[in-house]
Amino acid sequence: MNVLIYGEPGTGKTHLLGTAQDEKQTSPLLVIDIDGGVTTLRHLSGIDVIQVRSYEQLRDVYQNLFDAVTTDGKLPYGTIGIDTLSELQKLDIGEIAREFAEGNARLDPDVPDMRAYYKSGEHVRKIVRAFRDLPCNVFFMCHSNSDRDNLNRLTYFPHLPGKLRHDIPGFLDVVGYLRAEQEDGVTVRYLQTEKTQTVIAKDRTQALDAVEMNPTIPGLWAKLKESNK
Repeated sequence: MNVLIYGEPGTGKTHLLGTAQDEKQTSPLLVIDIDGGVTTLRHLSGIDVIQVRSYEQLRDVYQNLFDAVTTDGKLPYGTIGIDTLSELQKLDIGEIAREFAEGNARLDPDVPDMRAYYKSGEHVRKIVRAFRDLPCNVFFMCHSNSDRDNLNRLTYFPHLPGKLRHDIPGFLDVVGYLRAEQEDGVTVRYLQTEKTQTVIAKDRTQALDAVEMNPTIPGLWAKLKESNK
């Protein structure tokens, strides 16, 4: 199962990721922390966390995981979560802009040019393709962004620049938009996996509900497993 979950900060993306630890078939969980937001998981035991602050570090983590795949095609993790792609892209393009500026005095290290966006985009594509193909569940968490369309409707999509907001969802089986609402003083989370005119989403497996209420990774996994029967 390879999934992209996007939503505003505070909607429970990291909390959702932590639920993988609650089911034998989706655990152990490895969280690759780019956002620095794993405090949400502090009450859970048995979760491995690797802090990453650059594309190169994440590439090294992938290589170590790839090398750990056993001859029968297994990893020591049931689920791997990258939290978040949005922060990875921001860190990476900043590093690239500084690198380009070192060799060209006319470039501002704080203002990436089109070459920097292109190179960073290729980095993100390579990372998603590589982790997607590991023999375990992989969740890519992402911040959300919104804009008005030609009909003045508010539309929601992953917070990634340019073509990435469409390319990355195309690489994966499930794309879900996560939102949280207060209902009678209780926080209720909704994961939309059906594309609409205002929300980028998809469920290539056709196993999930159009909107999953209070989703968990074990719950999503169970529906996918039942569908595969």
